[in-house]
Amino acid sequence: MLIGAASELQALDPKTGERLWWVKTPGDVTSPVFASGFVYTDSGRGGPGVYVDAAGKGDVTATNVKWSLKNIPEALGSPLITGDYLYRMHSPGVLKCVELKTGKVKYEERIQGASAAASPIAASGRVYLASAGKTFVIAPGPAFEVLAINDLGEPSSASPAVSQGRIVLKGNKHLFCVGMK
Repeated sequence: MLIGAASELQALDPKTGERLWWVKTPGDVTSPVFASGFVYTDSGRGGPGVYVDAAGKGDVTATNVKWSLKNIPEALGSPLITGDYLYRMHSPGVLKCVELKTGKVKYEERIQGASAAASPIAASGRVYLASAGKTFVIAPGPAFEVLAINDLGEPSSASPAVSQGRIVLKGNKHLFCVGMK
């Protein structure tokens, strides 16, 4: 179990609560994301991000950090890992794509109308920057490509929820459910 604590990311044994390993991070820690034995987290309020090998014991700050990003501007939503890439929205509506193997930023694109607070999601081989206002459908991979833009006309910064092949979006006045019939 991963816990974002003040100034560190911790891995705990969910049965006993024992702290297995931890990595020091500056400031608050956003929701961590896990893929292929590695964890990514950043401060969310501006500062560095770290990609950590989840195997280890004790303080792994000096031994298990595979790479770090020097500065992630304010980013209150959660990051996303899908395929070989990390996607991170941050203010002011900028999507950052990072290659997991190297930590190299593949692109940073400002997307006018995208919520920097809503967490990106992945489904059906696509990345969604979804809100009840504008939803941007992005092709996954190292090149930035917008596949579609859809607008429900009710802006909100709430993160989308995914259930049973549908995306649920909370607007300012309505709750929307989008999916195939």
